[in-house]
Amino acid sequence: MKEKRTKVIQIVLGTLIPIIYTIIYIPPDVTAGQIISAVIIFYVILYFSIKTLKYYKII
Repeated sequence: MKEKRTKVIQIVLGTLIPIIYTIIYIPPDVTAGQIISAVIIFYVILYFSIKTLKYYKII
């Protein structure tokens, strides 16, 4: 039971700390629309990169 609780705490802290760090360092003139579009573009690029690497059997 204690191992499970420790794992949950690690996962929560491992996701919250980078999110808070990112929010702190976003410049003030960046709009929410720009942030959302940047996240979407990032995931699209990541998706196609992984798909290409799998196609060429690199991963």
